[in-house]
This record gives sequence, C-alpha cells and structure tokens, in this order.
Amino acid sequence: MSNDFMMDYDKFKRTWSVKTELPVEFKLTYSADIFNPENKDILNLSASNRRIIVIDAEVYDLYKDKIEEYFHVNKLESHILCVDCKEENKTWKNLDRILEFYEQTGILRREEVIAIGGGVLLDIVGFACGIYRRGIPYVKIPTTLLAIVDASVGSKVAVNHMGRRNRIGTYYPPIVTFIDKKFIKTQSEREIVNGIAEIFKLAVIKSPELFELLEENAEMLIDEKFQYGAVPVRVINLAITDMITELGPNLWEKRLDRCVDFGHTFSPVIEMANMANLLHGEAVALDCLFSSCISFTRGYIDVEQLKRIFNVAKRLKLKTFHPDFTNQKMLMESLNDATKHRNGNQFAPLPIAIGNYRIVNDITPDEMKLASDMFEEI
Repeated sequence: MSNDFMMDYDKFKRTWSVKTELPVEFKLTYSADIFNPENKDILNLSASNRRIIVIDAEVYDLYKDKIEEYFHVNKLESHILCVDCKEENKTWKNLDRILEFYEQTGILRREEVIAIGGGVLLDIVGFACGIYRRGIPYVKIPTTLLAIVDASVGSKVAVNHMGRRNRIGTYYPPIVTFIDKKFIKTQSEREIVNGIAEIFKLAVIKSPELFELLEENAEMLIDEKFQYGAVPVRVINLAITDMITELGPNLWEKRLDRCVDFGHTFSPVIEMANMANLLHGEAVALDCLFSSCISFTRGYIDVEQLKRIFNVAKRLKLKTFHPDFTNQKMLMESLNDATKHRNGNQFAPLPIAIGNYRIVNDITPDEMKLASDMFEEI
C-alpha cells in the first residue's frame, strides 16, 4: 500500500461516538383478586380486545375457571400457552416453545404478553419478550411468594444453560407487575418457606425492622400463608422496598458489589448440583447461614447475633444444614464461579450486624473450612 494512499486515507478517517441512555420506568402495584371480573387491571392494559398469556401449567389448572370467566365477562379474546415451569424446565427448549407461540399468535410489536406464574416462568417469558422482534412489552403477575419478593422486582431475565443457573440472559423489565397475594393461599408450606428465604436474606443483610418482624411472627406468617392482618403486608412491602432501593439505581448491574447477592455466593452451583431435592430459596437460606458463620469467624458478628440468625431460620422452617456446605471442593468451585460472575472479584456480602453488611474480597479456603465445621455443629 503506497504512502500517498495512506496519507489520503488519514485525511478522511473519522471516529464516531454514540451515547444514549435507555429510559426505564415500570410499576409494581397491588391488584387484589386479579381474576375477579370486577377487577379491570387486565382489561385496562390496552384498548385491544385480545390478551396473549403465558401461564404456569399448575397455576392454570388451579385458576382455569376463574380465568375463563374473567375473559368471558369482560369480552376479551385470549390466547393462552401453558408451560411446565420447574427449575429443570428453565431451558432454551422451553424458551423456543414460547417464541414459537408468539409467532403463531401473530403478536404485534407493541402488544403486551401477560406472564403468570413463579420466578422460573417470569424469567423465561421476560427473556423471550426481550429477544422477540428485539423487544415486545410484557406484564408480570407473580403467583408465588418467592416471585413476589424477588423475580417480580428486578429486570433480569434468563434461562439455565451448561449446568449453570441463568447462564444465558439479559435485562428486560416489564411495563407493570400486578401483585395479588391471594395466590400464596394455594402454595404448599415448603413453597412458602422457599419464598420466605429471600425475605430472610434481606432481613439479615439490610433490614433490622424486617428481621424483627420475622422473629416476632415466624409461625403466624407460615400458618396463615401471608393472608391476614397488617403484618404480612408490612413484611412484603419492606422486602420489595429493600429490593427496589438496591436494584433501582443499579438496574443493569454496572456495579457488581451488591448486598442483595447475600445468599448467592455459594448457592448457585450447589443448587444446580441438587436440583432434584433443593429449591432455590432453600439454597439461598443455607448460603446466608454459611456466610454468617464466616462473619462470626472474622469477628464481624458475635455469638448472640449468630444464634439469633439461626434461631429465626429454624422458626421459619428453613433448612439449616446441607452436606455440600461442608464439601470444600464444591465450596471452592462455587466461590470461583461467583468470582467470575462478578468480574474477577469475590464481592461477597457478609453481615457485620443484623441489618448491616460489608462486601469482602478475601475469603480463604481456611475460613470456609472453619465455617463448615461450625455449620455442621450448630
């Protein structure tokens, strides 16, 4: 290439810079008895007379008659896809099935999808909406306690892949989330406890008030399935508020040192290795307790605080031991995987008091072994 050509090329060489920000606003709002024909929240979503719905198959079986009555009374056409949504079904195959459903319905670019179900369904449907035609709007209606206080709040959507949780995904918030805690009535005790785990996480790491509410009302919350009185509403409200306070300013996770990752340093790998017998919330609670043991070994919390944390966990019927939290090879694999996910930093949240925390980057194998020995004995 001649020098003359290079000189001419340099005259015309340019660099362009594009800077933009994506404006994001979405609402979470209570909607009591959402399938009551007199409740107009679904009707008022748009002027269109049809609704595109992806719903958890178990939820549809429970509420089929109410759903059909709602659409009949309100003269709405419905296109419904039922999906089996256990954690093991959070796959690309199910994602593809949902995308095919969108194509078959002829959904318009600005026509919203209504996602009804637990966290797994909300994640898959949200991901499908985020990539179909480069983005179509959707609405979340969470039907589990876990989804109400966790998946319904943020913008992360994903599927599991290559044996890892949420390995393929993006950020794509809904236009609105409708919260109807009546759905919790049909959940089993184990599923309710599974949801309480994410509330417990927030209580230990961020909210003394929330911790005290759990401490004072543990049995009632489980026995009455969050249905009666002011306390369940207060607990849910505090949990959602704490999540929004943390996630709102950091919706795209530009910062990776997040206190809401408490309970998610060791649990993802262990959960995936025990998918047949360990629910997400159960794994998170175990991680919270194990991480609290690490805090104790460092002198961040004293023995009385550690006992309070474990006692509340027991009263909430959370699992307080699992053998994989004494498996040093698996714990190291878990910590290494979390470190990769956090861009080479551990960024592990540890409680320094009930309702307060420190982010650390220097957890050692010796500390994990010491915490494991303690974890097994408590």
